[in-house]
Amino acid sequence: MKLLWIPHKDWPSLDGQRERWLLDSWPDSEDELHILTWQPVRDFGTPLSSFGWSNYRQGRITVHSRPRIPNVMGRHVMGRFGKDCPRGLWANEQLFRFYARQLVRNLGIDVLVYGLGHKAVGLPPFDLPIARVFDCLDLIIYPEVEAAYIANSDLVLCTSRVLVDRLQRFGKQGVYVPNGVSRSRISCGQRDRTRAELGLQGKRVVSLIGLTSSPSLFFVDALTLAARQVPNIVFLIVGGGDLLGPIVARCRELGLPFVTTGWVPNKDVGNYFMATDLGLYAGDSNAYFDAACPIKVLEYTAARRPVVATDLEELRRIAFPNVRLSPPDPARFASAIITSLREPTEFADVSGFEWVRLAQIVRQTLVELMQERRR
Repeated sequence: MKLLWIPHKDWPSLDGQRERWLLDSWPDSEDELHILTWQPVRDFGTPLSSFGWSNYRQGRITVHSRPRIPNVMGRHVMGRFGKDCPRGLWANEQLFRFYARQLVRNLGIDVLVYGLGHKAVGLPPFDLPIARVFDCLDLIIYPEVEAAYIANSDLVLCTSRVLVDRLQRFGKQGVYVPNGVSRSRISCGQRDRTRAELGLQGKRVVSLIGLTSSPSLFFVDALTLAARQVPNIVFLIVGGGDLLGPIVARCRELGLPFVTTGWVPNKDVGNYFMATDLGLYAGDSNAYFDAACPIKVLEYTAARRPVVATDLEELRRIAFPNVRLSPPDPARFASAIITSLREPTEFADVSGFEWVRLAQIVRQTLVELMQERRR
């Protein structure tokens, strides 16, 4: 089988992401694994970095990096992206459809898989005479884009059972392939050394790893309330992005002790899970978060850490005993934090979420799809 995957992010940003984990965990076989991607603009001093063209090997994967116009240009020059266009720049969509067709033809690709890349490179070429598979990572907030992906795909992989159910309204059956975890990577984390390096000895460390969370910052307020009843709480904030500044500002405003790490490489993130006493997954209570399968909850569980999370539909269905659900209200979230820090818990078995096992499921699903198309 010859597979071409168009991911939802540029190549450097895929470190630790679903597509990279699945491809790196692909079962031993004669399959050819190709990925069509792009390079990010590194900074304003190197605006042409995204225009590179290269082919190279990364383990078993052949990476085809192709030129892409930064979307930021649309806001200031072309205008299309300035109004939150769900398909980014028109030119990028045309370019990446051309690149995909060229690779499919030249490499003899059997299966095209694509994630939620519509913001970055538009929609893929749906008119190719090969199997087309949509890897539906999250709920799509643009109805026309969602309908286009689903209607033009032979198969849809869904990260949550909420998304599988949602596909029924389109008359399609989704295949449940959740996000996963590498228990070996998490277990290699160095708890004592990391806590010593961060000055966290003797502290009750509550962490937010990867800053996917509510912009209301209710969880900072909640942790501040919890710190009044549980001594020595410190908030460990791991990652970067737009929310880091507001989170830090709120901690300072409320007098909540905190430590930040900034961005950390994926290979080191296990240290912070192991250094944690309690993890947070503090999303908003809405349809988008309801449909998500949060990798961080799986990773906290693999580290055998309790979690306090927003009460969300998919987390209700997963029903891990170590994950305490709460409405996104500071007082009630604080109560859940206090209880989780004080009371022992059992931990879910996440062996079924190992990336190696999920990659086997994806490969077998694609093989069956190809067999069906040949009949």
